[in-house]
Amino acid sequence: FGEMVAAGIGPDAISYTCLLKACAVAGDHVRAERIWVEMQQRTNHYSTYTPPTPHSYAHLMAVQRRAGNASRTLQLLEELRASGLTPSTVHYSLALRACEQHRELPNSLQRALTLYSQMRAQGLRLDSRGLLAATRLCDAHGRPDLSARLRQERSMDLPFGGAGKQRRSGGNS
Repeated sequence: FGEMVAAGIGPDAISYTCLLKACAVAGDHVRAERIWVEMQQRTNHYSTYTPPTPHSYAHLMAVQRRAGNASRTLQLLEELRASGLTPSTVHYSLALRACEQHRELPNSLQRALTLYSQMRAQGLRLDSRGLLAATRLCDAHGRPDLSARLRQERSMDLPFGGAGKQRRSGGNS
């Protein structure tokens, strides 16, 4: 990144997203947040403004979820929507997994079910990780009936890429 800037090439959404992904892989949520803030400054020392993309949101959500920052993960999903971008299956899965991390909280199940309903309303389907998180959460709250319903609904969905192809990600990337 430093070499690119030294060569006179200003960072763009792709380079910032790559940095965020590297932070996600390394588990460095503190550095990821610093990059996120720098990226969104209206006048930083590199350029004027680099708007976040759905991919950059996904990488920041991933690193925050891995760090155990469920509330920040869910906040990022709301910021994504507020910015006019469309959440994808990946974003919803990360949010459901964040809810599952704090399954001891009384409203965690309701929050997850709300996310699931929003996801379904967009025509998206649960991925395996999101399904596992949601079913664990249902089971932890003594709702095996909901867990079974989620598994059944997912099994009735068409696979990705099949006839009547489901949207896999938001169209704003």
